[in-house]
Amino acid sequence: MDSKHIFNQGKQANGYIQNHINWCWATVAKIVGLEYCLKYNLPIHFQQTEADIIRTDLCGLRLDICGRAGGYVTVDAMQLNIVEHAKDPWNNPNGNLPEGDAAKERALRYVISGRTDALFPVVILAGHYKNRNDLLSSLPAYVEEAMILGNSFIGNYQRTDGAYHSVVLSPITENRLRLYDPWDGFQEEFSKQQLFRSGFLNNQGSGVIQWIQYIRPGKYDELG
Repeated sequence: MDSKHIFNQGKQANGYIQNHINWCWATVAKIVGLEYCLKYNLPIHFQQTEADIIRTDLCGLRLDICGRAGGYVTVDAMQLNIVEHAKDPWNNPNGNLPEGDAAKERALRYVISGRTDALFPVVILAGHYKNRNDLLSSLPAYVEEAMILGNSFIGNYQRTDGAYHSVVLSPITENRLRLYDPWDGFQEEFSKQQLFRSGFLNNQGSGVIQWIQYIRPGKYDELG
């Protein structure tokens, strides 16, 4: 591991915007996981939630988002900590490649419990990037449950450039959610119809949420 903690000297990295081009999965897990811990009064096991880490591997780093300290580039400590613990160690040893749904599930468990292999929390996966039907048509009960629970959850979609991307969805009312994009901090309210069927527009273009991942306390289920 080519990193070490520092204590916010110089320019600080942005902790809620992905510091790496491929760390959207870790950033949304951080946001959703921390909100869950705060809402349910769970202990946060990270010693420094606002600290930076020096990273000498600059591959894929977004230098305008990263920090600086003593001539070194720094990244958000929690983002890198999540990447190092929840990445696929065989296929993504340096943490520079995109990760999929399994890594996001491991990341949520790590943020909330401190372990990637913990039985809690249970993360529900509903939908798939290959689904032809929209979520409101194919899996309405899962969207409804995520809304009723009222916790922020992860939404996934394919961008106009073909890449897959993860965002944070936060229920506001029974029909509206706030979308937060970890790429640039974009926030906007959309209806369920816009997010899951007709399409939404953010700074990266248009999209439709094709699958979601949310926490269901005390139960297990998965639907692809």
